[in-house]
Amino acid sequence: MSIPFYDFPSSPILIIGALGITVAIAVFFVAYQKYFNSPLNKELAERRKALIKEQKKLNERLEQIEQDLKNI
Repeated sequence: MSIPFYDFPSSPILIIGALGITVAIAVFFVAYQKYFNSPLNKELAERRKALIKEQKKLNERLEQIEQDLKNI
């Protein structure tokens, strides 16, 4: 009995196709990274503003708690 195995063809079309898929995945990855790290990303700017507002509220609350503790 012999064990069958697949002989990978060395066709230039397959090699070009594989390289094309690799380049497409690389372009997608780079574009994704650039978009979400872009200063023009509106979602990122809105989230940053919301976090700054939340931080201000928390700082005010912390200051109020510290004042209350000093008054005790």
